[in-house]
Amino acid sequence: MFELFKSGLISKKALLILNYSKIKINENQLAIILIIMELSNDDQKNFTPSQISEHMMISKEEIEKEIADLLKNRIIKLEQKGKKTILNLTPLFNRLLVDFEERHSNLGQDNNYTFVEKIFNYKLNAEEIEKIENYIELGISKPKIMSLIDEYKINNITELLKKLEENSKKSSVKITMYNWLND
Repeated sequence: MFELFKSGLISKKALLILNYSKIKINENQLAIILIIMELSNDDQKNFTPSQISEHMMISKEEIEKEIADLLKNRIIKLEQKGKKTILNLTPLFNRLLVDFEERHSNLGQDNNYTFVEKIFNYKLNAEEIEKIENYIELGISKPKIMSLIDEYKINNITELLKKLEENSKKSSVKITMYNWLND
C-alpha cells in the first residue's frame, strides 16, 4: 500500500476525504489541509492563516487553533528548509495508510517478519524475532512498523527495536493507573 501511495496510484485527496474521521481530524481541519494541498506548488508549500481564511468561512484565529491542534497531535509538522518553513503532511498520510491497512488486511495478525528482513536486507536472529513478536502483542502492527521505518528513516534492526521500544512506552496504559471508582 505504501508503494502504491508513493507511486501516485492512490489519490491523496480521496484517501484523506474518505478516511479523515478515522484518525480524529474534524471537518475544519480537513478543509484547511485540502486548501493547503490545492494551493501548494513547488514555490509555495506553506500558507498563513489569513491566506487560508480567504477560502473559508471561519476566522484566521480559528484556523490558527486548528493548525495548532494538528501540530500538537503530530498529524502535520513544520520543517525548516533553508530560510523557508515548510508544512510536511507525511505524518498525516502515514497515519491514514496505517489505519487503512490495519482495517482492510490481515497484516495486523501476520506473524511473518520477512518484511523486516527484506527492508533491511538482513536475516533476523531468534532474539530479534521474539522482540518484534512481543511488540506485535503489545498492539504495534506490521503497517505501524512499516510506517515507523518510513517516517523515521530507520535503516537497521537496532534502530527499529529502539524506536519500537519508545513507541510501546508511549502507548502503553497501565490498568493499575486507571481510577475505576470515578468512571
